[in-house]
Amino acid sequence: MTTSKRTSVLVVDDEDTVRSMLQAALLRDEYDVVSAISPEDALRKLGVLTFEVVITDLRFPGIDGIHLLREIQRRWPDTITIVLTAYPSLESAVAALRAGAHDFLSKPCPPSEIRHSVQEGLDKRRGLARRLELMQVLERQLMEGLRAIRGDVALIRGGTGELPPLPQTGRLPDRREGRILRAGSFIIDYERHESLLGDLPLDLTPTEFDILAALVERAPAVLSPQEIARRVFEYNVSEVEARELVRWHIHHLRRKLELDPDQPHMLKNVRGVGYKLDIS
Repeated sequence: MTTSKRTSVLVVDDEDTVRSMLQAALLRDEYDVVSAISPEDALRKLGVLTFEVVITDLRFPGIDGIHLLREIQRRWPDTITIVLTAYPSLESAVAALRAGAHDFLSKPCPPSEIRHSVQEGLDKRRGLARRLELMQVLERQLMEGLRAIRGDVALIRGGTGELPPLPQTGRLPDRREGRILRAGSFIIDYERHESLLGDLPLDLTPTEFDILAALVERAPAVLSPQEIARRVFEYNVSEVEARELVRWHIHHLRRKLELDPDQPHMLKNVRGVGYKLDIS
């Protein structure tokens, strides 16, 4: 496999023989391979270098592999993670997958299977990136159309821009009625396609707007990634696909809502269930 930009893989294991075996196997596909001897070492390297894939063991002295997986999912959600462990169990497999792992492999593992898992993860990552890129193009086109429509409406109104009183409700109004939804400090204006947090206008993409509106409608209830995908993108996807698709938008939405996106207080994750807005 030859590419103009080689794919970077981080191998995390405290055994020299395992790191050497993985490096030899992955170099056959011309990956750039960097090694780390512990999760702490891996986090240091992830902080300064970009890796498309991380392959990690689970058992380490100190921080374990599950903690590393969670940190990668939280801080570098686009990175594909693969577990390679000599102590597989149902509990550890479930914990790893819930922490965002793409695959769970048992030692000893044939090099061909490891290489296949890496390639499969990269294909999935690139496919998702292509879908997200297309969605961003569509979002920009939609936003331009909405701005044009709002300009026409302003001309018809004579520039008054008056809005009806805000209803105190947590239920979603019919968008065709041009109503306004309010929950806590969040205000969603469907007619103008605008959103506010208190008095602060939020600069959201159309998809971010729809996700926030769905969460405001149901606040403080929890929405699963699949339900968000159905409501916002209007198609059914698997649980894994929905989680990958929605997580990217939640990541960017938090950066526009939270003072500290890494410690969210409003847009919260309910582990294993989904997302909710804390409007208290």
